[in-house]
Formats: sequence, C-alpha cells, structure tokens
Amino acid sequence: MSSQAPGPVPASYRSLYSTLQGQISSFAAVAGTPPANSSTMIASALEPADGNAMTPDVLLGNALANSTAMITSMKALGETAVTVQVNFPLLLASFPDSSTYTTFYQEVAQAVHAAGMTLIVEENPLFGNISSLSVGSFYASLNLTSFAADYQQQAQTIIDTMDPTYLAILNEPDTYTANLHNKAIDLNVAATGAQFVNLVLGGLDRKQTLVGAGSGTWTDPSYDQTLLSQTSIDFVDMHTYPVAAVDVSNMQGQVQEAEAAHKPIVMTECWLYKESTDGKIVDTPTSAPNEQKIGTYSFWEPLDSQFLTAMVDYAESNGFAVVSPFSTENLLAYQTWTPALDAESSTQVRSAFNQQVVTALRTDEISPVGDTVRKLAG
Repeated sequence: MSSQAPGPVPASYRSLYSTLQGQISSFAAVAGTPPANSSTMIASALEPADGNAMTPDVLLGNALANSTAMITSMKALGETAVTVQVNFPLLLASFPDSSTYTTFYQEVAQAVHAAGMTLIVEENPLFGNISSLSVGSFYASLNLTSFAADYQQQAQTIIDTMDPTYLAILNEPDTYTANLHNKAIDLNVAATGAQFVNLVLGGLDRKQTLVGAGSGTWTDPSYDQTLLSQTSIDFVDMHTYPVAAVDVSNMQGQVQEAEAAHKPIVMTECWLYKESTDGKIVDTPTSAPNEQKIGTYSFWEPLDSQFLTAMVDYAESNGFAVVSPFSTENLLAYQTWTPALDAESSTQVRSAFNQQVVTALRTDEISPVGDTVRKLAG
C-alpha cells in the first residue's frame, strides 16, 4: 500500500470539505448494518476502457494492457465484478472505426470473464467536454425514434460480443439529455424516458443479459417509478454522487420502489461528488472535467474512505445486487495538491495523475482508499 499521507486540506477547499464531511456523517447514520453474509457484489469502473477516453488508435496503445492490469488489481482487492462504460455510438456499425472499438471491448470482456469476474456494462452518450471524438453533428441528426433504434443496435452488439451479466441502457436522464444537445430528445421527462427504454427493449435479444435502467439519486424517485411501472426492465440502475439530505431521501425512495416491484438494484456508479457552485454542491455534466481534476488530490482520501464505507454498508443492508465505485484509479493512487498543480487545466492534472496510476499498476500499490475497499470486500 502507498504510504503517502493525505496532506492538509487547502484553505480554498476547507468549507467544501467540512460540508461534505457533515453530509457523509448524516448518511452513515442511516446506512444500516450489513448482514454477516451479504450477497452484494463489489465492483468498480474499468477506467482505462472508459469510452470517453477512446480514440481510433486504441488497439495500438496501452489501453488494453492497462485494462487487463487493472482487472488483476481489482480482483486482488477482493472485487468480484467489473463495470465498463461503452459509450454510444462507438459500436454502432455506421460510426467511424466501430469495428476497432468493438474488437477492443470484446477483448476487454474476455479479460473480465477470464478473471472469473462478473461483467457490468453501461451504455451512455459520450461527454462532449471529455471525449475527443466528434459526435455533435451525429447527435443533432437524431430524433427519439432514430436514437432508440441506433442505441438498440449498439446494445445488441454489446450483448452479442461482450456477454455482460448486466447492461444499463439509461441511468442519468439529465446527463444523457445534456450530452446529446438535441432539443428533440428530452429524457428528463419520465414518460419520454420510459418511451425510449421501451423502444430500445422492443426486439432486443437480451439472451442471458439482464437489462436495466434508472436515474441518479439527485432525481426525484417518481422517475424510477415510471420506469418500473411502464417498462420491462430487469433491474433498477442507480447512480449516487452527492449525499445531501435530499439525495439520500431520493435514494431511500428509489430503494422502496424497487423492493415493491421485486427488482434488484445495480448501483453502477457511486463516488463522493466534490464540485460546488457558489457553495452549493451541484452535479452537472458541464462540471465533469473539473470534478475529475480535483478528485485526484490526496487530501480527499479520508472522506472518500468514509463515503465508500457508508455506501457499501447501505448497499449491503438494502440487498443491492451490485455496488460499483466509479473511480478505480483512486483505489490505486492520489496526488498531492499544490497551488501550481491546482492552477493547471483538468487535462494537465489528469495526465500527471494517470502517470501515477500506471506506476501503481506496475508496482502493485494501492491507496489508503483502495485498502478501505479491500477491507469492505474481504
């Protein structure tokens, strides 16, 4: 394990740190006590295979080798599942270089299966402010029907070539809508979300794959209720980032709805959200690059460990099928905050951080947060 100390909280982050610390403490108080023999699988995101980082030369780089090394590290931590984000439209037959991306993800899936781990796939639109691929004009050409048809085609390719146990086709309706930048597709409306899910599921050969949908816990639980009552999803997908009182209340409502519908919950993403606007913690797609930047700083380690402990306790206490922290990279490494580092762009900070992650993979090191996950999975 890395012996790097978290370091003091910089003055500019102390107010936010204090707010988050209070929210985590309140959440931990209602997380519950897990059963002695929980069946909840602990996974995390395979970030070297994240679709937002894909480029046409992916097979020529280190993405597959780093993905394989990370799968090995995840298994060593005691995780039994792997979450992979396969963004739309990478595997769509008409999209440039789709055969390259399909080959890459097929090989990633084979590595997960070979490790004896459960494969979970998220199918999401690309983040335009993170991905280097040009998809704006393609997204603009879609309407709800054509979007669902193309999305179904990619979902079928995922099922056919990757054989995941779980496939999430909708999980943050607001993020999907924002990233599509298309006024003809507003998935913030629950009825439209249900219509989209039904269009994707119609004619989809699910084979042995369970296909689910859901929303973030910052969304009113009535959205999930609409999906449960109006679609044939196999599970409720859940994302949790902020844990203010309203977010925890929404999560509790979503859990109750899933239990009433006898549907399992698969939390494909969770992490402590650290981005704020005017002192208010707000999770939005536009803030994603800065969130990825500041989340690399080691002074967050104690809060990340507290958050993950409370989240795993909550997931296990409520019988979730899966709980999957988003940032596997932070289970391996963090970097020390400095004023100079903080002044750099998100791309520069992430580049420096990724070098530390690769070093940790090569030397079998984990961060104190990784050690927390190892204990939770043990």
